[in-house]
Amino acid sequence: MSNAVAPPNKFGTRGKAWVAALSGLVLVGLVAWAYQLSQGLIVTGMDNVFSWGLYIMLFVFFVGLSAGGLIISSVPKFFHSDRYDSIAALGVLVSFACIVVAGLLILPDLGRPTRVVGFFLSPDFRSPMVWDFAIVVLYGLFCAVYFWLLTRRDLAARGSRLAFGVQDTEAGRQRDRKLSFWAAAIAIPLAVALHSVTGWIFALQIGRGSWFSPLVAPMFIMKALVSGLALMLVTAILADRFTRFKLSTELVSELGKVLGVFVAVHIVYLVGAERLPHAWAANFDFWTITSGFLVGDTVSFWLWTVVGGVIPLALLIVPSLRTRVWAVFTASVFAIIGILFEGVNLIFTGYTELNIGAAPGVTTGTEYSGIGSNIWSTVGVYTPTVIELLVSLGLVAFGALILTLGLRYFPAFPGSALGEEARPQSTGDTTAADGGEVRTDGGTDE
Repeated sequence: MSNAVAPPNKFGTRGKAWVAALSGLVLVGLVAWAYQLSQGLIVTGMDNVFSWGLYIMLFVFFVGLSAGGLIISSVPKFFHSDRYDSIAALGVLVSFACIVVAGLLILPDLGRPTRVVGFFLSPDFRSPMVWDFAIVVLYGLFCAVYFWLLTRRDLAARGSRLAFGVQDTEAGRQRDRKLSFWAAAIAIPLAVALHSVTGWIFALQIGRGSWFSPLVAPMFIMKALVSGLALMLVTAILADRFTRFKLSTELVSELGKVLGVFVAVHIVYLVGAERLPHAWAANFDFWTITSGFLVGDTVSFWLWTVVGGVIPLALLIVPSLRTRVWAVFTASVFAIIGILFEGVNLIFTGYTELNIGAAPGVTTGTEYSGIGSNIWSTVGVYTPTVIELLVSLGLVAFGALILTLGLRYFPAFPGSALGEEARPQSTGDTTAADGGEVRTDGGTDE
């Protein structure tokens, strides 16, 4: 290792700058949240018409990222395959970081964070929100334990206190492989339940025609698979560029093919299956049905289906492009952007049509006269404020900080525990199986 390269448990110059930048964004988010707490939700763009805004949209987005990452990481282990062992722990770490961000996004949306106590002291089990909150907490704790299970033998080999007395032995690694199977058996239905319950929160809203559909939960699971795998690929490729981990091109191409299948099922089939009945029921005219089904009616729809669907598919269905890391990386980034705008299309346009169409409509609750509200609306309008953007940016930065610290201080990649030193002789589970290896040049984190 050259002198310019940081030791395995230290940050280099660029790493320190990155952590400092993320910490600064977290601090900005805290200041913005403190201002919101002092002034109330009036400083957000939400009102009586738009009771859900940027916070809940990002909550759904990060829950999907988390659920998808955990499913992708756990399915191979459940079927006793070590094909993707090189990114299994990474997927769980990404899942944990995302669920932390999702859980924290609930707090600013509540207005007063003390309201969260009600979920514990007086839960109404008829509400899907109670079930969603409970599974988010349970899921987050499970991800933390699961990640430790996948990394504890390498932590022990490194001599880390985080191993909590666990020894790095071959018999121990064999036991952990069996435990990983059972952890995966829990992780898969837990992740499916997590995002299904989130989807049912929308699907059970009978007053919202665009949400009231039995396909919402399957759509949520599919977009979780798309966004979760895409984020894993983006993170792994960046880790290959900036850390000591080396990701094989073959694995990138293989996972890119899987991502292409997920995008196709999501955009081509499920979107069609969800939109066609709505278009047909609303309009018994050929062109109106066709335009409502294929053309869409919002910019977010195009950003979701074209940017997040057509472009990734164009990059991933061509074999010669799929073997190029830049193409898979670009397709993954666009897929994530598309899923983000799917949330915009779901929530921001879901409140546009009020379920009370007659004048004067619904009071927005933003301004009052001497005897009552004087601002009424028959059409919903919402724009996130700077405060909402800063709070959200701070929480996203906090998630990125968790991921950064996890990659630096935990052996998220098999075989990375001892740096350049030889590992104890054992089976393929202790090396980067088929998907990556530890660099001997120390990476590029100078």
